[in-house]
Amino acid sequence: MNIINQYKTLGGIGVGDNYRTKMATGYLSGILKSVAISILITFIILLLASLLLCFTDFPESYTFPSAIASTILGVFFGSYAAARANPDKSLLSSLLTAFIYILICIIIGSILGGRISFTFNTLLFTVIALTTGVIGNILATRNKSRKSYNKGSSRLADRFSKKGINKYKFTRN
Repeated sequence: MNIINQYKTLGGIGVGDNYRTKMATGYLSGILKSVAISILITFIILLLASLLLCFTDFPESYTFPSAIASTILGVFFGSYAAARANPDKSLLSSLLTAFIYILICIIIGSILGGRISFTFNTLLFTVIALTTGVIGNILATRNKSRKSYNKGSSRLADRFSKKGINKYKFTRN
């Protein structure tokens, strides 16, 4: 039994349950920070759109598209940040960020509306947010390859060689 306890502590530092608890709270706090980023970006974009609608003759028919754009940008940046912060669980982090964002927005909408309702717009909002979360994950985890391109000229351009001023000669390779 002493051997098992010896493996759970490493130099007096608990490696067992305490380590998992710290990792889980750190992961959850990172997700919540990403959700806060999403909501902040959404709020800023919606605020700018409302000021634009209020003080200019901008058509009110653009209210719904501006709400969709703010959702897309907010969830994108939040899920991108979550995927970059947790590269080993990037897809889960991005989707969890988008899902928590959806829940918070539905709760806020229900409080402001005075009732809980699920309509086609709610479904559309959910699909857009989850899809944007996946796209944010894909762009955050892509590998940037360093392709070395041939800096020389193409084969077709090599067939024409300039011989003197304004004289071109066609050569075969």
